[in-house]
Amino acid sequence: MPELLAILASALWGTGDYIGGLLSRRISSLAVVFLGMCVDLLAVSAASLVVHPPTGADLLYGGAAGLAGGTALVCFYRAMATGPMSVVAPLSATGTVIPVVWDLLHGASATALQGAGILLAFAGVIMAGGPEWRKSPGTARSTLLLTLAGAVGFGLYFIFVAQGSKTSVLGTLLGQRAAGVLLLAPIALWGWRSGNSALSGLRERMSPKLLVVLVIGALFDVSANGIYGLAAVRPGADLAVVTVLASLYPVMTTLLARGLLGERLRAVQNFGVIAALAGVLLLNA
Repeated sequence: MPELLAILASALWGTGDYIGGLLSRRISSLAVVFLGMCVDLLAVSAASLVVHPPTGADLLYGGAAGLAGGTALVCFYRAMATGPMSVVAPLSATGTVIPVVWDLLHGASATALQGAGILLAFAGVIMAGGPEWRKSPGTARSTLLLTLAGAVGFGLYFIFVAQGSKTSVLGTLLGQRAAGVLLLAPIALWGWRSGNSALSGLRERMSPKLLVVLVIGALFDVSANGIYGLAAVRPGADLAVVTVLASLYPVMTTLLARGLLGERLRAVQNFGVIAALAGVLLLNA
């Protein structure tokens, strides 16, 4: 079912984002995203050559998704490195409104229960993080701006991947990762000679354990991308519903941050998580 695939994608995304945010506290967030995309590009290239060579349309949409998603990830990881994950992650999902509005403008419709589910899930995501912005001393205005910039990028990404996946999911992923690497390579390598690039000194800071964690996080992320693409093109899939379900990844990130990092949630944040899950049930009613 498209809905189950979207939920699986959100779980993988949430776990991958937790890993990426954690790594961004040890090394540059730009380095985390760039190296992760390089890993994904190698994996997707091999899979595409074996399973389905890319065509023009999927590479085009994938390239657009790579530009939007790559920029969004850098902003998102940087925000999680400077602010609490349990706040940044939920607010990043506000970009969901972009593909939902896109789908409605193109003639999509939803039942009353599904509409209520979308609103409840979206409200739950906001409640899971919103109240903490004024209470968290480590959250600056720049963190908020980075989070919102990431949200817009993620919203555009959802649209581009859904469109490209109509032709080929793997081809879209290949275009996405290739565009992301081409976009970030000059930025990551800038200042290499002077030792000021995002990759400078990485060998000293990147232990074998961190490298393994980075690879795992990258594979989680690209797997979530592929599963979302499959969910978006399944027969009977509603892009608005699939996107909202896939964007529940902050719930997983928030729970991991709470359980493994000890980030405590306020009562309204706990209620937000419950509301988001209730929205999922209504979407599948």
